[in-house]
Amino acid sequence: MFSPVCAPGRMVEFPGYSLSGVLASYFFLLLTVKHQEKLQTERASLKVIGPSQPILVQVGEDIQLTRYLSPKTNAQSTEVRWLRSLRYPAVHVHMDGDHVAGEQMSEYRGRTSLVSNTIHEGRLTPQIHKARTPDDGQYRCLFEEDGVYQEASLDGRVAGKDSMFWIQHPGAEDGAKQLLCTSDGWFPPPHVQWRDPGGRTMPWGSAALRQGSRGPFHVESLLLVTGCSVASVTCSISNPPG
Repeated sequence: MFSPVCAPGRMVEFPGYSLSGVLASYFFLLLTVKHQEKLQTERASLKVIGPSQPILVQVGEDIQLTRYLSPKTNAQSTEVRWLRSLRYPAVHVHMDGDHVAGEQMSEYRGRTSLVSNTIHEGRLTPQIHKARTPDDGQYRCLFEEDGVYQEASLDGRVAGKDSMFWIQHPGAEDGAKQLLCTSDGWFPPPHVQWRDPGGRTMPWGSAALRQGSRGPFHVESLLLVTGCSVASVTCSISNPPG
């Protein structure tokens, strides 16, 4: 009787394909998907952080609007915007490694730059050069990558050390000469001092401080003068120490 010989099993292969190649492709695709999911999770967990205290500078100094990405992420090829109230136009726009001047507010053109040697560490520091009183207020930092947005705000305070002030003569009261010293653009609330011709501090009648919405202070101080030359009286306005 003829007995069939059992041959060992054999893998069936299709022309141009191999099981090992198909498995390798499958695992490569799986790893790619896992990697993309991990990146998406990491981007979603990114936060824009920084000090909560206002950034205080004097008129004429540079404002550094520093914010950080946490965890540390190379932001060189991402889109980062520093805004006031609107997304467009912006204070400064960094996109794909370059400054986008065409999207910048006219009042900031030629006045901003980005500290580029720390952006690969996730430290985002645009600078506004030669601060002016209108630069005072809130700024927003908007970070975007692959459709994921993160935002943080910070306050830039411009103190009016170099603000102009005026002494006026609004009238007289009971024979005394009345002087009014006024000044704009101060932050924080300043100190006011009147001095006589000898440099001595003079007592003064009243002072008023007015502040706009999140903006600097307007100062008015009233002095009644008797027995000395009005032309020799001086009004001094300064920020508190520290």
